[in-house]
Amino acid sequence: MPIYAPSLPPRPEPGQGLPPALVIFRFDLRRVLRLKLGRFFGFVFLAILLILVAQLYVNHLMASKAALADIRKATEAFLPQGARFQAGLLNPFMITILWLQVALVGGGLVARDTLYRIRPLLYAHPVTPLDYLGAKALFAAGLPLAVMLPFILLPWGLSLAIAGLHGPVWPTAPLYLLPAAIAISALMGAVTLGASSLASSPKAGFGWALGILLGSSALGGVASGAFSDARWMALGLGTLSKAWPRLILGLQTEQGWIPVLLGTGFHLALWLTIAVRRTRPSEATI
Repeated sequence: MPIYAPSLPPRPEPGQGLPPALVIFRFDLRRVLRLKLGRFFGFVFLAILLILVAQLYVNHLMASKAALADIRKATEAFLPQGARFQAGLLNPFMITILWLQVALVGGGLVARDTLYRIRPLLYAHPVTPLDYLGAKALFAAGLPLAVMLPFILLPWGLSLAIAGLHGPVWPTAPLYLLPAAIAISALMGAVTLGASSLASSPKAGFGWALGILLGSSALGGVASGAFSDARWMALGLGTLSKAWPRLILGLQTEQGWIPVLLGTGFHLALWLTIAVRRTRPSEATI
């Protein structure tokens, strides 16, 4: 039998259908949902969220029951309700698990298209490199943000419902935590997008993302020890993820605002530049 070359579907009329970036985003989302990669991670995130909600309820119970006043004094060090408690809504352990999930899911965003030589077909009709990169970036950064939102909004809503404006969670907590979540999501999205564009397969993309996460922390530790200055730890992605909620809520950190801003800007610029260069049409040529 003769083997025919694959043909492209007819170009749609201008103004018809969804923008190409949204079509690619929808495809990636459906692919991940079909693979059911979130079952294990969803169980872990749910367990952490339930512990956080239980802690919130215990705080309210101790604050509202006079008979528990002595117990409350003994446990203030473990159950704080100030800025430290608000920052704890974005739990560091949850952030670490989220990095693993984003690396696993996001490692194949571009690498899978590289492996199966999809990008030449996309760029031929009718997707531009900006459409392609925008769709991948939206998915890579939107996934961690969607996971972090319940950790901010659910305890905040329960606190308002249980104790009103005087509950354990500040009424203004989302105004502090949402910018922190956006900064962390942007870091995760940029790193996984750059890592995936460097890899030739989804497994290699996961390895690249995990290596960047661990390698940046190791580099920050080496620089911090060499210069005897803890601010160099801001090179580590894990340190930056933990520092953002604390800084925005006014808590002290060893790094401070300027190193964290510089470290975040460095990683965003580096990995997005790599992603842009690696997804050019010239890089997609078979």
